[in-house]
Amino acid sequence: MPVSNTLDMVKRGLTAAQIKWIALILMTVDHLGAFGFEIPAIGRYYTRLRAVGRLAMPLFLFLLVQSIRHTRSKPRFLLRLYVAGMCTELFVAATNFFLGDLFGVHSPGNILFSFFYAALYILLIEACASALRARRFAAALLPVLAGAAVTLLPAAVCEGIEGLFSGETGIRYMILRHDLLRAFLPSVWGGDYGWGLAALGAALYFARTKRRQCAVFGGFCLLCAAGAVLLPADLGPIGYTYIGSFINTFCTLSQCRMVLALPLMMLYNGRRGRGSKWLFYIYYPTHRYVISIVSHLLYPV
Repeated sequence: MPVSNTLDMVKRGLTAAQIKWIALILMTVDHLGAFGFEIPAIGRYYTRLRAVGRLAMPLFLFLLVQSIRHTRSKPRFLLRLYVAGMCTELFVAATNFFLGDLFGVHSPGNILFSFFYAALYILLIEACASALRARRFAAALLPVLAGAAVTLLPAAVCEGIEGLFSGETGIRYMILRHDLLRAFLPSVWGGDYGWGLAALGAALYFARTKRRQCAVFGGFCLLCAAGAVLLPADLGPIGYTYIGSFINTFCTLSQCRMVLALPLMMLYNGRRGRGSKWLFYIYYPTHRYVISIVSHLLYPV
């Protein structure tokens, strides 16, 4: 791209659609490393590919927050995230069940459900705050109870069902049951980046302005960098707790590279731009599986 065009883009800023395309490319680079590392030509650049990919998550989360703020119906937007996450998991379940013997079984994670929980917590916090402002204290308790239920119950129910039927079916049906439970009863603890992503999404949303959102994200990155430098590599018993899962996910030198997404956030001009609403939802599960299949065909385990 000519320098003059680049400078002009910086002056005009980036639309949400343009940032989404950048994030989509960065995500693909990241997944080339994550799912295609067995290919030597890709594997030798594994660390660099994953490092570049650290920018994708915060950009998508930043766009998610803008979408929630401008959507006409937040419940409908929340439902769309749930359905998209469910369809992604059903895609994984179907490919594992019918094609697992040919191409191997995959459990690639699902960031859509992490986005779903971020949006869900935002709606519950808003409902609680609205009830408190109206001095309806009993009504304010309902979102709190709902938040506790959706946080704790899905994982507990899935674990109970898994334990109830453990050992009664073969490995193939056990994997299918696990995939289906993940599809219909997603847990905030089981999605990509876990509860830390949901908490960051809520913090960005209530920061309201772009400048404040960038400040919140920058502070979050500083916190993660401090943890990466100061905390020991072996967390001991803490590593198996919810706090430990956050530290293991975010407080690493590799993950701290996500701060490089900050300049792109600052270039956001508040405009939607032209782009397909469903592109990411379709591209997200399919491209990961295509990379995995190509890797398996070229270098079968």
